[in-house]
Amino acid sequence: MPQRSLASLVLGPIIIGLLCLALACVAGERTDRLGDTLRITDTLHVAQSQAASGHIADSVHHTDSSSAAADSAAASQIAVAVDSSVMTADTMATRQQGRTKAPPTQQTVSARGSCCDIGSSTHRHAMRSLSPLADSLANFLVFVPRDRAWFTVASRGKRMLVDIGRIDVSLARDSVTRAAFLEAVSRLSPLPLGSALRLRGPYDVVDEARIKGFDVWNGRIVARLEVSKVLDSLARSEDMLPATAIRIDTAAAVTGTRTPADSSHGAIKPDSAPAPTPAPACVRDTLPTDLATRGITVRDSLAHFLVDSVKPPYERMIAQAKVASWWIPGCFGISRLLVIANRRTPDMEFAVERAVLVDSTGKVLPVRFSDLRFHAHDPLYVFDADGDGIDDLAARGYGDRSGGLTIMRLDVQSKRFLRLASGFAWEQ
Repeated sequence: MPQRSLASLVLGPIIIGLLCLALACVAGERTDRLGDTLRITDTLHVAQSQAASGHIADSVHHTDSSSAAADSAAASQIAVAVDSSVMTADTMATRQQGRTKAPPTQQTVSARGSCCDIGSSTHRHAMRSLSPLADSLANFLVFVPRDRAWFTVASRGKRMLVDIGRIDVSLARDSVTRAAFLEAVSRLSPLPLGSALRLRGPYDVVDEARIKGFDVWNGRIVARLEVSKVLDSLARSEDMLPATAIRIDTAAAVTGTRTPADSSHGAIKPDSAPAPTPAPACVRDTLPTDLATRGITVRDSLAHFLVDSVKPPYERMIAQAKVASWWIPGCFGISRLLVIANRRTPDMEFAVERAVLVDSTGKVLPVRFSDLRFHAHDPLYVFDADGDGIDDLAARGYGDRSGGLTIMRLDVQSKRFLRLASGFAWEQ
């Protein structure tokens, strides 16, 4: 026996009450009209007994016709009210049932169909019509905003993939469901098939790639990239190789001016734009011994500070909270060394993080992370992610029972690491 939703249980008595009230009003109107008809009939008999008049008969006939028309209008209003109430109840029930997500199959889609929707249907975000199964799957696909400029790229399964959204349903392994998924993603993806992207990754890799297909990876909707042989070799050898991607047709609008790193790849800029000033070259060679020693000392000082001065709110967290620290060389504009230390519990109930830059003289410059829900970061790579000549940070971010790959851009003016792009998120 099918279960009734909460919306139908609540709205059912209300609709019945409204119908009873409408019927009572109509019955009252009919009673009043019946009394008027009886009075008119008595008057007619008196008039006929005194003098037969055809004019009076015509008036009576007109009155009866008016009453019949009024009755028909009232019945039509009741029918409209009933239809509106039923439609509202069905809509509320559908919304209530839609909160419980279940994987659509070809059988369920066929059961929903009727004689009128055998063909394809148009999804609310699609430019063209989708097949019934693809339209059903499209309701479980969540894409990144279409106006997003930067995308997160990472090597997964020895391939370079772009994160473009998440999927909230487990796909069946049959070919029909797979084809429906590819159809829905191809129509709704913010990055269409064949889009040209400019990739920036570690080891001074700047590459141009194209989207050649779509796939699912660990609950994420990803686009497969056709990359150069150099980047393909790096992806096969390293499983967590991060990179950033930007569409080539929007690169000039996002960056404003072209940096020297872009000059060899044919980036288009307006003719009236002034030539950019070349950024000072940073040589990523071995750090001087005194600077490396200074970095280790600062790292240990941050770790001791987190243990001695930062206390968890509850006693049980003291033993669970662990300290992790790193010192990372790079070209950070005003310094050559980044030091990060954090203390956190495994489930991220408690997390605190400190980061500083160390310049060539050994001076410590505090920096902050502005990364929304991620409160702790484990550094992965340091590279120029946005092409401004200053190294940025690719890290594994941790939040409240969640995590993901995040790429932080260093803003030298405000001394902050700001989120440039993030993706491949996961939740516990």
